[in-house]
Amino acid sequence: MQIHIPSDLVTSSTEKSPDQSQHRQSFAAQRLPMLFENDALAVLQKPQGLACQGGTNVKYSIDDMLGDLSPDYRLVHRLDRDTTGALVVAKSRLAAAALTAAFRDRAVSKRYIALLQGVPEETHGTISRPLLNTGTMTTVISATDDERRAQMAKPAVTKYRVLRSGALGNKEVSIVELDILTGRKHQIRAHCAQALGCPVFGDHKYSSAEPTSDSMYLHLFEISVPDVDVAGLIRATSKTGKVAVKAPFPASWAPVFKKLNVPLKCN
Repeated sequence: MQIHIPSDLVTSSTEKSPDQSQHRQSFAAQRLPMLFENDALAVLQKPQGLACQGGTNVKYSIDDMLGDLSPDYRLVHRLDRDTTGALVVAKSRLAAAALTAAFRDRAVSKRYIALLQGVPEETHGTISRPLLNTGTMTTVISATDDERRAQMAKPAVTKYRVLRSGALGNKEVSIVELDILTGRKHQIRAHCAQALGCPVFGDHKYSSAEPTSDSMYLHLFEISVPDVDVAGLIRATSKTGKVAVKAPFPASWAPVFKKLNVPLKCN
């Protein structure tokens, strides 16, 4: 399978990464890219470096931005600070409850694209390895771990498929499609680094390699959620019962795709 990125799904390479104050101004002016919007939900284009929720060293988050717009707006899932892509926001309390339940019950389809350091031994597969989060790190649990750690770990399942591999400078890399069947913190990053032995490119937390990029190449490219109305019910006029949205790749990905001879279109 070839990755194709249509021109309308690539952000301009002339755009500069805004700081947090600029993010706040852009969002308040509704200039943060809105990929889809109706009366019940919106799908935003999340940039790198912007946290979904408040926390240590977080001056302003997407949660804060939503609060500036309306008390009814709320996130129904999360992406790591340096993960980019589609982010779903509910616009009513009942829509939020329905969408949160859909994420919990795995009634949502998510397609991630990542650039990995190295190439997995198998071109496709399923990683079914429990994960233990200690607050700052997530660790894959192995058969040699002690019983207490194993009991504290949570099941985690990630499907992957290698789409393209090649050389980036003197390093072997691969572009991989991933689907998570569970929603653990840092699941893709931990599974890729510790189970596949191929960390996400630019992920300084889960890679011991010398940093070669300021960007982490993990992107939620496509998401499909139930097409609910403001009451949290499937919209009567919906043909499929789903809202499916694709998110543009960050501009910083374009040179990488070019070096790997990947056409600029995505399907």
